[in-house]
Amino acid sequence: MFKRLILFITTILFWSSGCDQFKPRAMGADNELVVVASSGDRDQVQKVLTTIFNDTLHTPQPEPYYHTLWVDPENFNDVNNHVNVIVAAVGDHPRNLGAKLVKQILSASQYKSTMEGENQIIFTKDVYARNQNYLIINGPTTDKVLEKAKDQGPWLKKQYDDLFFKRQSKHLFEGSTLQKELQDELADKYGWTMKIPWGYTVIADSAEQQFFWMGRDIPYRWLAVQWTDGLTFTDSVSVHDYVKTIPPAYFGHIQYADHLFKIEPAEFNEWGAWKITGLWESIKEAQGGPFISYLFYDETTDRSYFIHLMIFHPGKDKYMLLRQVDIVAHSFRVAN
Repeated sequence: MFKRLILFITTILFWSSGCDQFKPRAMGADNELVVVASSGDRDQVQKVLTTIFNDTLHTPQPEPYYHTLWVDPENFNDVNNHVNVIVAAVGDHPRNLGAKLVKQILSASQYKSTMEGENQIIFTKDVYARNQNYLIINGPTTDKVLEKAKDQGPWLKKQYDDLFFKRQSKHLFEGSTLQKELQDELADKYGWTMKIPWGYTVIADSAEQQFFWMGRDIPYRWLAVQWTDGLTFTDSVSVHDYVKTIPPAYFGHIQYADHLFKIEPAEFNEWGAWKITGLWESIKEAQGGPFISYLFYDETTDRSYFIHLMIFHPGKDKYMLLRQVDIVAHSFRVAN
């Protein structure tokens, strides 16, 4: 079985992607990592994965951005068209089927570079399917692999986040599911717009308050845009003071919890922005959940824009939902 498997792998692993149109579309959940490794290596491999995929969403319970699905090496054929495939091994014990798989996948020079050189992480795309990430992790010791993971981790994480954004955007915006009439209305009325998928309904729309709020249920997802003429902030302190006033002013009984509240510089589309994350909570009911907000200034319109998104899905995973609303938020554009 291994000989048949490896013949197929070595034929296409580093082949040009010129035949991608003949490959199937990658399958599986976009926030799931299928990790092919022997049971004896899994603790060490998990340390490497935690170094690369180190984001955690507090909901308030911690929820990893990516979930790991472990697969035995002999079952590799069953998962090779998954969207995120990782083949990993540590050491070269002859009874380690994961190490045997890696050794037979790679050429002799490539394998030698993982064990004796500095090439413990090999990343490529679209090996078995379109829109697929394919990663090989291999090295003589866990420390050697961790060293490389710390160095390449941020770049690798971005590759996975970018593919997540690409695939989820296609899911959200493809076809005739967009509310184009509402999108055009926002552009004409306020000078900005965004892509609005089917299912979202308008909760508040006020030219006087310069505030637009839409949502979707069930599970509950909300996205709001508030804008003010001129520049309303100068530094992180003024950002803190400004954004803390918005939830009670526009959402009624909602406030940002001090616990896990974070403000950091970021990019939002083409704008330099402040990204605010943490937990929202109701002061009237036992409700709350994660939120993401962006505050930025647009010179063209001479406006400060505040974009807020939050989730309420008690007892269930929230990462995928929050990222989907974040993708909708990133479709924001100034109309002119």
